[in-house]
Amino acid sequence: MTHLLSTLREVSPDRHNRAVQGLRDHSLTVTLVKQSDAEIRALVKNGSGIERRVIINDQYAACSCEDFFHRKATCKHLLAVCISCLQQPEQDNRIHLMRDTGHILCGATAVKRFWQNWSLNALNWNDLVCPACVHVWTHPAIAA
Repeated sequence: MTHLLSTLREVSPDRHNRAVQGLRDHSLTVTLVKQSDAEIRALVKNGSGIERRVIINDQYAACSCEDFFHRKATCKHLLAVCISCLQQPEQDNRIHLMRDTGHILCGATAVKRFWQNWSLNALNWNDLVCPACVHVWTHPAIAA
């Protein structure tokens, strides 16, 4: 997604460094809720436990934080999502969780591997199972 790179290009080095440091020291954690070729939706939690909703697509990038709302500036939450997405390993090998209806929980399409009758064991395989699918499964009220 070209918007990830253009978002990173537009920010000051100081703001970029704050996002990188937050990811490094875990004062910012990114949970991808939906990731497709067209759009990325994520929740970014800060060290105080406050979650911000982030949406990035080719038309716009938005965050629910005050910094973005009042100043319309690229915030550390948007940057954290961009950095996390660009550092992700290839998603083709992830196992997605599929409902009995045939829908993938994270909204991905054309997946190579899926698990239809999953159990709590899926939580133990965080290196194999799609984290966005797990998030939708374990947080049904947020995903709705």
